[in-house]
Amino acid sequence: MAKSFKVNIVTPDKAVFEGDSISAIIPGLAGYLGVWANHAPLVGAVVPGVVQLKTDDSGNEKHFSVGTGFVEISDNTVNVMTDTCELASEIDISRAKEALDRARARLRGMEKDLDRERARLAVNRAEARLKAGKES
Repeated sequence: MAKSFKVNIVTPDKAVFEGDSISAIIPGLAGYLGVWANHAPLVGAVVPGVVQLKTDDSGNEKHFSVGTGFVEISDNTVNVMTDTCELASEIDISRAKEALDRARARLRGMEKDLDRERARLAVNRAEARLKAGKES
């Protein structure tokens, strides 16, 4: 029987998963990271993708869609801290496809507008900070 380790997947809103696993595959900047018991300590970036957890020797797995964040591995504990996380079985496929189509359309038609919008928001934040500073 393979040795297990603790896995915690958390978002700013909640703990999505807390349990044991015998292996984990986590999306990172350089590709997917494989984790087993007694893994060397590590801190790394998590990129959007799928976290796969093998929970036992029988082949039971859990899959999670994650956004950006960090992974920290130490003392047989894997902590995944991400901005978004959803259990794969809870994803509405048709809504996910529609969201992907909308996102692709925005990227094709408005890339420059997206950059302009980001800049406008940065100016608004700076103006608000300056105003708050003057009023204090």
